[in-house]
Amino acid sequence: MTLPTALGLAPRIQGTRVGRSWRQRIEDLDACGIDYAGKTVLDAGCNVGILAYEISKRGPAFIHALDGSPQMLAAAKLIFRPVDTPHRLDLVDLANDRRLREVLRPAYDIVQLLAVYQHVERARGVALARRMLATLAERCTETFVAASNPAYLPAITETLTASGLHLERARRVTHLVFRR
Repeated sequence: MTLPTALGLAPRIQGTRVGRSWRQRIEDLDACGIDYAGKTVLDAGCNVGILAYEISKRGPAFIHALDGSPQMLAAAKLIFRPVDTPHRLDLVDLANDRRLREVLRPAYDIVQLLAVYQHVERARGVALARRMLATLAERCTETFVAASNPAYLPAITETLTASGLHLERARRVTHLVFRR
């Protein structure tokens, strides 16, 4: 707990703590060797938008960032204020398939679901987590990057493979790169 939080000066935003620093998470994503230039990108479960912001520096044509937390999305909107890349940020419960389908574009060149799957499965169950993953895979035309706790990687691999994606390589143990 930080001193301002302990003093009641600032509420702690849940979910901002990650197992790896943001710098390490960016390095992990860069290690996947994805070329974002000119691509449409979906960042499902964008958290506070730091990774999507970093991707915006790599020349994508469009970034669509989604998160289910109003606080996280508010932070992402602040981070994205100076971004010139066309973008859209939406509040959506990723486990709500109807709402997810409403906000998604018909297709994205690159879809990423980074450190989100396990949270959906724990909170909402295996069936909804796999449905979310399959819905995201339907919209992916080129590359799908998934990262999760290693215990969940078999379920992710099985679901994405069943959706017609092929595992290209695993990077840094928890990052999987699939291609259409």
